[in-house]
Amino acid sequence: MKVNEVPQDGDILKGTPVRDVCYALDEEGKYREVISVGWDPKNDAINFAWSAINEETEKIRQDVIAGRLSPLSYHLSRLVMTPEILAQYTGFSRREVKRFCKKPEIFFKLGYDDLSKLASGLSISVEQLISLD
Repeated sequence: MKVNEVPQDGDILKGTPVRDVCYALDEEGKYREVISVGWDPKNDAINFAWSAINEETEKIRQDVIAGRLSPLSYHLSRLVMTPEILAQYTGFSRREVKRFCKKPEIFFKLGYDDLSKLASGLSISVEQLISLD
């Protein structure tokens, strides 16, 4: 691809400016870095992925409302995080994080310090952590 052919479709993430570095041939036949603001196939793939994540998150949200899962499950899905990653950030074991997700009665018995650790690992407040907002 030549420098003047690098895609500049720019619809990625609905107005959020995202730029990728691409490598293209310049007039001298040498590769150089060129900034691209996206191209339609890539934008479609990213939008599809976010759509799937949002659908799964909504299912989890309904399970939280029904009392089958804790709000922690919802926030992990919404923030595209895994129990393994949150465990590394918080010092809890992966098993504990999964248990907090799947057993709302255990999650809601956690003390403020433990909730604070979990919230900090998710970069949200404790108030956000215990709700669906």
